[in-house]
Amino acid sequence: MLNYIRSRAQGWVAWVIVGIITVPFALWGIHNYVGGGGPTYLAKVGDAEIGQARFEETYQQQRQQFMQMFGGELPEMFSEQMLRAQVLEQMIEQEVLVQQAIEQKMRISNRQLAQVIRGVEVFHDNGAFSQERYVDILRRQAMTPAGFEQRLYRDLLAEQMESAFLGSAFTTTAQLDQMLRLDLQQRELSWLQIPANDFIAQLDISDAEIEQWYQANQERFQTPEQVRLDYLELRAEDFFRDIDVDEEELRIRYESRIDTYRSPEERRASHILVQIEDSPSDAQVRSARQRAEQILARIRDGEDFATLAVEESDDTGSAAQGGDLGFFGRGVMVASFEDVAFAMEEGQVSELVRSPFGFHIIRLEEVRGGEVKPFAELRDDLERELRQEIGNRRFLDAFEELASYTYEQPDTLSTAAEELGLPIQTSDVITRQGGPGIGSHGMVVQAAFSDDVLQREVNSDPIEITRDHVVVLRVNEHQPAAVRPLDEVRDDVIAVLQRERSTELARELAGRVKAAVDDGQVAMQAAEAFGYRWSVPSLIERDNRELNPMVLDTAFNMPRPAQGGHAMRLVEGNNGDQFLIKLHQVVDGDPAQASEQQRQRVEEMLLRAEANVVANGMLASMRERTDITIRRQARD
Repeated sequence: MLNYIRSRAQGWVAWVIVGIITVPFALWGIHNYVGGGGPTYLAKVGDAEIGQARFEETYQQQRQQFMQMFGGELPEMFSEQMLRAQVLEQMIEQEVLVQQAIEQKMRISNRQLAQVIRGVEVFHDNGAFSQERYVDILRRQAMTPAGFEQRLYRDLLAEQMESAFLGSAFTTTAQLDQMLRLDLQQRELSWLQIPANDFIAQLDISDAEIEQWYQANQERFQTPEQVRLDYLELRAEDFFRDIDVDEEELRIRYESRIDTYRSPEERRASHILVQIEDSPSDAQVRSARQRAEQILARIRDGEDFATLAVEESDDTGSAAQGGDLGFFGRGVMVASFEDVAFAMEEGQVSELVRSPFGFHIIRLEEVRGGEVKPFAELRDDLERELRQEIGNRRFLDAFEELASYTYEQPDTLSTAAEELGLPIQTSDVITRQGGPGIGSHGMVVQAAFSDDVLQREVNSDPIEITRDHVVVLRVNEHQPAAVRPLDEVRDDVIAVLQRERSTELARELAGRVKAAVDDGQVAMQAAEAFGYRWSVPSLIERDNRELNPMVLDTAFNMPRPAQGGHAMRLVEGNNGDQFLIKLHQVVDGDPAQASEQQRQRVEEMLLRAEANVVANGMLASMRERTDITIRRQARD
């Protein structure tokens, strides 16, 4: 779990940015048009739901990342089902972390949030953060700054929880020295490799053996069930073309929002305070008022306001600056003070102003802000916004029509295609594990092999691949699973039999060599008796890059041999090769000889391991306290 958290801490900003860029037009609510009245979420964590669309976006992002890491293909070790389950589990863990952070009253200040956003390069222009670019990018993704910042806020909360895990981890000097002894350890070993390929030439595999093995293992040569789909596709971006914008409508929109385009007005004022104690008597109030009136009279007679503030004001914070309070906006000062300050002209001195603190004499020094951005400056933004609204409406209208036509005529896509002017497209071959194109989306695969689409041969419901990408599909061609004929796979069968038989022969020979060494024969002589060479013993370090990784891993996992003796182990490689490994002695590392860099690396490794233990325990406890529901479909 901590590995996931740490990866988030390093890349969460990129994750969020990739998320908004890969969803060009975020249209909420389309999914509500689809399906019945059952639950629409895949998982529920407390009161928060993880919906299908949100899951699919996250899943596709991670899937693409894995494919890029492995040369454009998803490796066999990462099946679609396993990857989907892993992504859902990560999303649940993140939601648990966020909710627990909120429960523990963790918070992210506006200053922290602003610093993070200013550091995101996609929002930079000429190397610096650009507010205009920030707003423009979000607007083009149909996102508001408030919505985007809420997403970042939650990610930062989860990061705070990670910091709590890491902060609780520690290591002792004894632990560090012990780990250095292991990390710097050397092992003296020798080994023998017997390649399985050495025995292929002596094999004679008969037709009868080939037939027998084929009949017993036909499931290994079964072509998967597959379909080819016809489908109609709606993309939001297609509805943003050829939109005519009325200039008058832009001006009406500008005028209706003119207050939002006004920069906040701020005022700079100075004051002299005659303080009143809490719960004052009438006499104390009269005395304070009298003193304030005397100070005001001196100001009216021409004495310097700043000098009197230094001498007479009870506000020690501002008195030294001649009473200067700096600039402030609405909602900062107490209401009685603010109402007077925002009603004054520059240079004007107020009458006495009563507040809970006492009597104030205010002088307005300067006014700034309050200007309205002109229409010409905002016109392009207003046009983009209007175009987006029109495009969104067109997309939603087309979506409703698509859902209606394909539901009312479930045995064809032609009517919907003609009415909406959409081409009927045909997919590549798709199996239950997916395929290229639209077959890479889990919801499409699930629908393609559903009873309605596959057995009843009706149109699917509209499938919301992302918020701006919808498809309706029907089966064009269906091929059940079938066993490939022997003539087609004969070479494959022979290759498998050769691998199995050659591995058996290599294993048998390795066993005979091992038995000879166990009986006391010198290892090199035992190997030479069968035509092989046993290596010369040598000291090997744990980070050796030249030795076969299987030999290295096995050697450093073997038990320490008795004094004067040795340990030996026979292991088999993935390709059938046999390795006989002889461990002669173990030489522990000396912590005193470790460099500062080595000590730091090992200490960080220990801290990560400790933090992982703490994190797993804390997350398990958090999950126990959280009501989590996972629908069955999410695991399929």
